[in-house]
Order: sequence, then C-alpha cells, then structure tokens
Amino acid sequence: MRTFCISEYVILLLVVTSYIEGYNILILAPITSPSHSIVFKPLVEGLVESGHFVTYWNGLQPSKSSFSNRTKKDHLRLLKSPNLVKMNSQHEISFSDRDSPFTLLFRLPRILMTYCKAVYEDPVFHQLMHSKERYDLIIVDGFANECTLYLAEALDVPFVYLSCLAPQPWLLYQIGSPLALEQFPNPAGHRDRMNLGQRLFNSLTSVGGLYLHRWLILPLIENVASQTLGINNLTSIVEIENRYLSLLLVNSHFSVNYHLPTASAVVEVGGIHVSGKRQLPKLSTELASFLDNSGDAGFIVISFGSMLRGDELPNEFRRIFMSTFARLKQRVVWKWENESRFDEDGEPIPKNIKTISWLPQQALLMHPKIRLFISHGGLLSQFETVYHGVPSICLPVWADHPINAQKSEDDGYAIRINWDDLTEEKFYNAIQLMLTNPSYSQRVKQVSALMHDQIDNPLDRAIFWIEYVIRHRGAPHLRNASRELALPQRALLDVFLILMVAILLAAYLALRLGWFWCSKYSLKNFVIGTNKKEN
Repeated sequence: MRTFCISEYVILLLVVTSYIEGYNILILAPITSPSHSIVFKPLVEGLVESGHFVTYWNGLQPSKSSFSNRTKKDHLRLLKSPNLVKMNSQHEISFSDRDSPFTLLFRLPRILMTYCKAVYEDPVFHQLMHSKERYDLIIVDGFANECTLYLAEALDVPFVYLSCLAPQPWLLYQIGSPLALEQFPNPAGHRDRMNLGQRLFNSLTSVGGLYLHRWLILPLIENVASQTLGINNLTSIVEIENRYLSLLLVNSHFSVNYHLPTASAVVEVGGIHVSGKRQLPKLSTELASFLDNSGDAGFIVISFGSMLRGDELPNEFRRIFMSTFARLKQRVVWKWENESRFDEDGEPIPKNIKTISWLPQQALLMHPKIRLFISHGGLLSQFETVYHGVPSICLPVWADHPINAQKSEDDGYAIRINWDDLTEEKFYNAIQLMLTNPSYSQRVKQVSALMHDQIDNPLDRAIFWIEYVIRHRGAPHLRNASRELALPQRALLDVFLILMVAILLAAYLALRLGWFWCSKYSLKNFVIGTNKKEN
C-alpha cells in the first residue's frame, strides 16, 4: 500500500486550508454615495459570511458595528479616509437639477478631477499601491472610480465592476456587451419602444456619452494621476481594463428595468440589497405607535433618497405637499432632515404628518398598513417598492430617475408626475387614484412575483460569479471577441458600408450596361431605318 511522504501532506494541507480560509478580496469604492454603499454592504457581508477575507475601502467610512451581527468581523478590514468622507458627504445635487438633464454629465469631468486628486493623495491609496499583500480579486464601484484601476495594475490582479445603476454605455462597451440602442434607453432617453426620432436621440446620446467618457474623462483622470503621483508614461485606463476586467455585475433585473441583451461576462444582480433574510432595523417606539394607530386608512411614506435632502425642497413644492397631505385621511411619514425649516412660513404642521431625519425605508415598506410610497424614482427605491409590493408616485429629478419612473408607470404600478406640472389638485388626484383604484396594487404584486421568482437570489448569484472568476484566474474564457473591435465594427457599419458600395456599384454598372444596350439598339434601328429609306 502506497504511503504519503511529508511533502505531499504539506501540499494537501495547503490546498484544503485555502478552501477553508477563503479568498482575499479587495473592494474599492472611495468615490461613493449612501445609495451605492447600500448596494455594496450586503455583498461585503455575504462574502465575509462565506468565509472570505475582505478589505473594504469605502469613501463614507462605515464602521464594523454597522454590519450584520453574523458578519465575521475578523474577516473584514475597513480602510478609512476622513478627507474622502467629507467630500462624499457634500454631493452637488439638488432639486434644481431637474431643469437640466445633462447638468451632471457636464459637471462630471470637473468633479472627477477633484475626487481623483483626493484619491491619489490619500494615504490609503499609497498603502495599497505598495502593499505586499496578495489579493485574489478586486471589486470596483462601476461609476466614477476608474482612478482606482492603477491598483489593479500595481497588484496584478483581475477586477470586477459592480454597477449600482443600470449599466452605462461605456461599461457595456468595455465588457464587449451589445449596447442595444434600439431598445435600451440611456438615462436621457425615452421608453424601450422608440420611434425613429427617439432611436436617433438615444443612439446619439449613448454613443456621445461613451466617447465623451473615453476621449475626455479618462484622459483627464490619467493626467491627474500622472501629475499627482509623479509618474510618467502611465498605462492608459482603457489598456488596464482590457487586460484585467473580468466581469460586470449590474444592479438591474427585467422585472424592474428595461430588457438588456448581455454578454456572458455581464451578470444581473438587481435587488441585491433587498434579497436574502437580513435583519431589518426595528422602528422606534414613537414611530411604531404613529403607524400602528393609523387605522384602516394606513399611512404614506415620502422620501427623495439619500442624496436629495427633503429640507432642501423649494418652498412652493413644500406648500403643495403640506396642503395636499392635510386633506388626506392617511398618516404621512416624511423624510425631512431639518425640522426647523419645515414651518418657515409659520404654518402649523398637520397632525397626520410626521417628519423624520432618517427613514428605515424597507421596514416601513414591509409594514402591513403601508398604502403608498412617494419618491424621486431612484433605482434602489424602485426595487424596494416592487420587492415589497407597494404602489408608488414618482417625481423624477435627474440621472436615471426619469426612465425608472417611466418604466414603473408603463408597467402599471406607479404614476409619474413632472415637477413643472405639479399642482395641489394634480397631486391630490394622483394620490386618490392610487389609493382607490385596486389595479395599481394588484399590478405591483404581479411584478413583485416576477422579481421573487428567480432560481437563486441576487446576492448568492453575485458571490458565485465572484468566486467563479477567482477559481478560473480571471475567467479569460468569458471575454468576447468583440472587445477587440471598435464600435463601428461591432455595429457592422463597415459591413453595411461595403454592402452599400457593392449595391451602388452594381446599380451603376446596370445603368451603364442598360444605357449601352439602349444606345446600341437605338443606333441599329437608326441604321436600318436609313437603309430602308435609301432603298
């Protein structure tokens, strides 16, 4: 009988230990927002609970106590950047941005230059840049964090993008996935069913955004990196993506978002922050009493997300909301950060309204007396309302809010109201329609069933594919051959051009040949006619 030598035992022990201890994963989101952090939090918890070691650089500096009690805190290392916390807490977004849908796009280059300079000057970046620690994979926030990709090159590690929004055109392009411009609208676009003019607009804005990102924003980031780090001849970010990008996780799902044909390296994990059985926060005694005593009428929740402060709502809209809510039998829970600004006109606050600076949104949406949710149409709020089966009224402000609101209205479980069209009567009538017409409640429950009916939940799916990429050393077999082609080639414009030239050439030759035969036939008839006359 064969016996094992000591070296074989050592190798076997190392292999077994590697599976027991899990992988070493670096997560980079130094440029972030509260909503993006909400998406990343369950993924961090899930990876740690699966036995992996996670190093998490978040620009809002969460504490270990903010994670689930089930999370193995010794497997989680949080990197802190006080300067980035200050910057990420002061986003330049307000209700006035509703008047300029392209405002953010035009501000993005200046904003990113400021943020990326702060990232490159941060001690955490230099700590990671010169780290001797070996990571198995890097996960990067897919929006505005391209400046961190030099860490992928320095550490020589494949990376995965996690897009907290429906994927931007440049992410789809980089991963080699179809843009599907004929049916997939960008945030400035329309519905999925577009006429010729709308398809033209969607194509121009999508391709324009893609090349603006590639030809303007990325070179600006590279220039900031070169100047701040003092390194000449830096590798381009596009080249780093071509070499190290393995997978794109996107926060989308066909039950809520528009249909998106994707490549094998694109995995939808929409609703990752609502899936699973994580413990939701308990309501305070005062809030619980306010909700429980709402009677059969129930209550309404109004919130405009984490980046738009309720107390920055223009006075004319605040008055419309106040007078409308005062007419309702339902109680209203309103996310309002600064109560001293609520009654600036000296008007008494209606007794059925309760303002609250921090909103336990999911706990409220799960409450049996919830009747309606009024929001800005943010993607996370859309997932939560659908997941918990609550109809909504959407007042979109900027970015992807309009198309999220439009999709919800088209699917029959929401009403979209534009701010410029908002009046007390229109707002009141919309609320009454949502409360009295059962079709909205029935429809949202049907869509909720679609979202729940999945072979696995989004969190487990995300963890599987992250581990898959690590197991297969970057999973190069998932790479599309189209990643090596330029956009005109992917769209087959070169093929159509050749076909068009061939058709035009054939048409030209046919016309020339026809003219030749016609000329020859006419000449022959002329000669015959002349001979007949002479005879």
